[in-house]
Amino acid sequence: MHTLPALRAGALALACVLAPVAHANGTIELLTGIPRLACEATLCLSSSLRPGECSPSLNHYFDIKKYNKRGLDWSATVAARRAFLSECPASGENGMAQRIDAIARGAGKCDAGFLNSNYAGTAYKWRKRGYRYGGDSDEPVYEVHPLRTVTLTQLPAYCVVYNDHAWTYELSVRYVGRPAMGGYWIKAEDYKAAQARWEAEHTGQWGSGWNFSLTDPRQRSDN
Repeated sequence: MHTLPALRAGALALACVLAPVAHANGTIELLTGIPRLACEATLCLSSSLRPGECSPSLNHYFDIKKYNKRGLDWSATVAARRAFLSECPASGENGMAQRIDAIARGAGKCDAGFLNSNYAGTAYKWRKRGYRYGGDSDEPVYEVHPLRTVTLTQLPAYCVVYNDHAWTYELSVRYVGRPAMGGYWIKAEDYKAAQARWEAEHTGQWGSGWNFSLTDPRQRSDN
């Protein structure tokens, strides 16, 4: 497979394990089977750069799923994926056990796409237009515009461990904007431009005279 930029310390040990070894008698020893897939998966899951050679190992990794009566058993799935990654001969290297555990807990659950999809919610841009008179009290009339947003603004602890590990390359993500005004997650390398674009699109005339909240003001007024 192509060399990834994350080759530091333990990642370099992984690359060495994957490299063919030439013996004095002219034979070449190449790591194969599950051990090779485990090493490749560990290396590929340590970077946002995923060349085509990563596909077999990543497919094998993400196909490892354990179920119980209620559906996907995440704890058992993590344990099974950790056991698979531990099949790599380099798993005994210094720091590799911690790295493998971080991957098993966070891979596939800490990227912007997963976070934006699984923590999606609705925010509301609204203003009061007046009152509807009659009955025992005056009822406010609102103009309300629902906004797509992502309510989670702080990464779960397992994502922090996985994304910010010393051996990773461009895995970190950052939150753009604000939850009540349509915030979302994006790759850290794209954050500065995305935040500037969000501010340009969500301030000024767009926000002038409006209120923003994560609850529909019409529901609050009914209580």
